[in-house]
Parts: sequence; structure tokens; C-alpha cells
Amino acid sequence: MVLNTEAIEEFKRLYFNQYGINLTNEQAVEYGTRLIRMVKAVYGDNLPNTRFDNKMKVNNNIYVSK
Repeated sequence: MVLNTEAIEEFKRLYFNQYGINLTNEQAVEYGTRLIRMVKAVYGDNLPNTRFDNKMKVNNNIYVSK
């Protein structure tokens, strides 16, 4: 599984926002790949095809732009 540059940078940003730790690209690829594998293990072939496209969930499934 290969993560593109945009996905790596987004993962690094999200990780920093959550944990306050800056990851290297190598760490981001490793952690991101592990996360994807775990999600696939849980959902299997039933992964929802949802993309939020720079929007965040506020409440009751209402999305707003960041």
C-alpha cells in the first residue's frame, strides 16, 4: 500500500494536532499504513465510500468547511 504525498502530509498534520508530535515522513507512512490496515481489518469489504473533502462534522451529520 502506497500513501501519496498529500495523504502523508495530512496524516502528519492530524497527528500533530491530536498528539503535539511532529512525525517524519517515514513515521507517517508507517503509522498511516498501520491505521489503514486496522480499519480494513475491522470493516473488511464494507468500507464506506465517504470522503469529507476539507469539511468537518459539527453535529448530527452537518458538515461545514474548515
